[in-house]
Amino acid sequence: MLKDVFLETYATIPASVDRTRIKQTVAAYLASYADNDITGRAALFADEVVAEEPVGTPPIEGLAALKAFWQGSRDAGWSVANRLKRIIVNGNEACIVFESDLAVPGQGAVSLEVFETLAFDQEGRILRLRAYNDESCLR
Repeated sequence: MLKDVFLETYATIPASVDRTRIKQTVAAYLASYADNDITGRAALFADEVVAEEPVGTPPIEGLAALKAFWQGSRDAGWSVANRLKRIIVNGNEACIVFESDLAVPGQGAVSLEVFETLAFDQEGRILRLRAYNDESCLR
């Protein structure tokens, strides 16, 4: 009975982007890091994207600035492997939890648990990204 109350509430949340499309976009976004596919990743984002990587640092505003941010990581030799642990979709937004294995030549390697909120535009592109992680997320 109580479960039905929640299910009814979820069913009333408006969405202009299909839930499956959001899940596919998230999967493609996380997978794009394995081969540093900046072009493919950029295609998943709106031109007017705002990203906080992580929350509390200056926002990266616009797709060109975000691509430059990713290019800086690639130029530094970063390697990244992401494993999605959980995705929650409400309307045109998602909250994702994933484990990211990161390595930089000469700097070593670390695993980082990441919590991100993503908002999608009408075309299903990522319009806002907010990444949450702190020292408790380092492994």
